[in-house]
Amino acid sequence: MSLIEAVTVPKWGMTMTEGTITQWMAKEGDSVAHGQELLEIETTKVTNVVEAAASGILRQIVLKEGTTAPVGALAGVIADESATQDEIDAFIASYADRLGAAGDGQAGAVAPRAIAVGEGVVNLLEAGLAGEEAVVFLHGFGGDLTTWLFNQAAVSETHQTIALDLPGHGGSSPLAGGDDLLARIVAAVEGALQSVAPGRIHLVAHSFGGAVAAAIAANQPGRVASLTLIAPIGLGKTMSRDFLTDFIGAERRRPLQGVLERLFADPSKITSDMVEGTLRFKRLEGVPEALTAIADIIADDNGQRQSIAGQLASLKCPVLLIWGDQDQIVPLPQAADLPANAKLTVIPGAGHMPQMEAASTVNSEILKNVKAA
Repeated sequence: MSLIEAVTVPKWGMTMTEGTITQWMAKEGDSVAHGQELLEIETTKVTNVVEAAASGILRQIVLKEGTTAPVGALAGVIADESATQDEIDAFIASYADRLGAAGDGQAGAVAPRAIAVGEGVVNLLEAGLAGEEAVVFLHGFGGDLTTWLFNQAAVSETHQTIALDLPGHGGSSPLAGGDDLLARIVAAVEGALQSVAPGRIHLVAHSFGGAVAAAIAANQPGRVASLTLIAPIGLGKTMSRDFLTDFIGAERRRPLQGVLERLFADPSKITSDMVEGTLRFKRLEGVPEALTAIADIIADDNGQRQSIAGQLASLKCPVLLIWGDQDQIVPLPQAADLPANAKLTVIPGAGHMPQMEAASTVNSEILKNVKAA
């Protein structure tokens, strides 16, 4: 029987409905290997690559460069030499029927909702089947729950998942500054999670979110089943304070794009929509003040202000640290700064956002750590 494999527009993020083909990295007739980068797709948030799901020959490109198509649309066909053109044509026709039956690509899209907490609301996005345990995603400074668009959908195939906007970010209420700001952010997140996932939780957190996750785990060690921290603050003193101040100060598109590019080893992943969306967010009432207050508790002129090593060292659950070896924001810490109970995975060629730049690797590591619990 002939091998015929579909190359489709993937669903990155629970709210994604379409993507634009920006580049094919192989030509019709080229031999391709499983896992090989095949094409580049731009979403409203970021640009990412699709890998070949099978080895074979790229027999036909269905969606040309520049085409915008719904999630699930057939972009190309990989087949072996024995597949006839009639078989490929029939396969393409059957895919068109399947997409038509699925509607316009909106199927499976979900919307965030706001949960009332003590000082306002926490915005969150749920996906996956409800169960006794949930995987919770916490983003970093200046981000929002779409930080996890390449991760939540993949993990939600087997687990209940919740991605949150931290207070002062996305659709969550800003909080006034003060010495207790971190504790109040932690309390808001804990309150929201108690409402939607009262059982055991697996925390996956990035950058500043790592300090929030470490505090939650320290507060509720019996409830936190595992901890996966991606380039967290609080392990060592070195950090790019300039990134924080430049992010807050950038009021126009070009300066902000330059700041956001520091997050990635490959700055071409930044899209114009990502820049514009971040600008709109930064102009919301109360957001500049909230971000300034959060930046002040992250770092000062002497470096990082938070320390999470002691909190992590006291935990009995699996603790995984993931770092990109080209991180310009929170560099890989010294071995002496890492708690003995934490496992470290370093991803070559990734910057401060390995969950976007090396999503498949990060997703695999998350799931392994969750399973280890």
